[in-house]
Amino acid sequence: MAKLSGIRQIEVLADREKNLDTICYRGAAPLSHLALISQPDVFDQITNPDGLQRDLSPKHASEAYEYARRKPEPDYPRAYPEVVLNVRDKKVLTLEEIESSDGSVRTFRLSFDLDHMRSGKVAVSRVDGNHRLFYAAGDDRRDPLTVFAPFQIHVGLSRDQERSLFVDINANQKGLNTSHLAIMRARLTEEEQEIKDHPDRWMAHRLVDDPDSAWHGLVHLGGSKKGSRTQGLSRPVNFASLQAGVSRTLAKSQYIHDFTEAEAQYIVIRNYWEAVKLTFSDEWAKPKDFLLLRNIGVMSMSLLGGTIIDRCIARGTANIDGMARYVRQAKNVFDWNKNAAGDRSLSGMTGNRAALIIAGEMAKELSDETGLAIRDLQQQLLSGSSD
Repeated sequence: MAKLSGIRQIEVLADREKNLDTICYRGAAPLSHLALISQPDVFDQITNPDGLQRDLSPKHASEAYEYARRKPEPDYPRAYPEVVLNVRDKKVLTLEEIESSDGSVRTFRLSFDLDHMRSGKVAVSRVDGNHRLFYAAGDDRRDPLTVFAPFQIHVGLSRDQERSLFVDINANQKGLNTSHLAIMRARLTEEEQEIKDHPDRWMAHRLVDDPDSAWHGLVHLGGSKKGSRTQGLSRPVNFASLQAGVSRTLAKSQYIHDFTEAEAQYIVIRNYWEAVKLTFSDEWAKPKDFLLLRNIGVMSMSLLGGTIIDRCIARGTANIDGMARYVRQAKNVFDWNKNAAGDRSLSGMTGNRAALIIAGEMAKELSDETGLAIRDLQQQLLSGSSD
C-alpha cells in the first residue's frame, strides 16, 4: 500500500454550470484524483490565521475513507455529496472546451499540472470535503480510492468568497437529530449484530417497543412530532437520552454482565425502570412538573440503576419488588419538582457531572438488612473506626 505518486497531470471532464450566484464546473472523478489536485488550508490562529478548514479529525477522515472503500451492497447504496474546490492559482489549470454535437451543453476538460502544486502552497483549496479527501490518495496503510465521486470546482474565488461558501455549507445546515439517526442505524442492522455491537441501542429500542416496559409510549424517536401531537401523546424523553442512560447502566453495573444472554440483561434493566416508575409514580405521571424524565433525571437514575442492579444480583434477585425496595430508600434524597427550592432542590443542575453527584448522593441511602447504609459505612471509614 502506498500513496498514489508519479503523476504529473490529472484531467477531469466537467460541465460548466450556474450554481445560484457562481459559475462552476461540475462532474465526477476518482476520489484519489480529487485528493491529488487539491490541498487543505487549515486555520491556525498562530501559524495560519487566514486558513479556512477546521483542524482535521483523523477518526472522521478514516471513517470517510472506509465508507468509500466498502464493497458495494445493492440494498445499501453509498453516495457522497459534492466535493467543493476552488482554484486559487490559475497557473495550475488549463481549461479546454469540448464541442458537443448540438452545442446545448458546455463541457470542459480541466487539466491540472501537479508539478506546480508541490511547493507547499495551496493552489486548489478544499472549500468542503477535506475529511473525504484526506486519505483518498492512499498512504503506507491505505490503497488509493479509485471510486468516482461528484465535484464542484470554482475558479478564482477570493479568500472571503471561499469563507462565505464554507460558512454557508457548514454553519447554516441543520444537523441530523441524534435520536433519528440512531433509529435509522438500528433499522439497518441485523438484530444479532446490533446486540453484539450496540447493546445499549438495542436495549433502548426494546424498552420503547415493549408493552411491558415503563418507557413504552414515552420516547420520541426523532423526526416529526406532529403525529404524536395529533393523537394527544406526550413523549418527554428522546431516544438518544434513553440510549445514553442504558449505556451508563451497563457501564456502572458489574454483575449484569455475568448474564450471558442479552435478553436476560434487558429484563433486568426493564425491571429496574418499572421499579422507578412505581416508586416515583407522581413524577413519572407528570413529566412537565418534575425533572425525573428530563435528561438530568434519566442520567442520574440510570447511574443509580447500575448500583441497585448489582445489589439485587448479589442477593440472588432481580425482580421488580426487590429493586423497588432500594429505589424507595433513595426516593426522598431530592425533590424532583422543577419549582422546588432549598437543599433538596435540583434546580439548575445539568450535565454528566451533576448526574454523577445526584446518583452518588442517592446511593448513599441504600442498605441491606444485614449491613450498613453506604452513608453510614462512609462515615465509619472517615472516623477511623475499625469495627
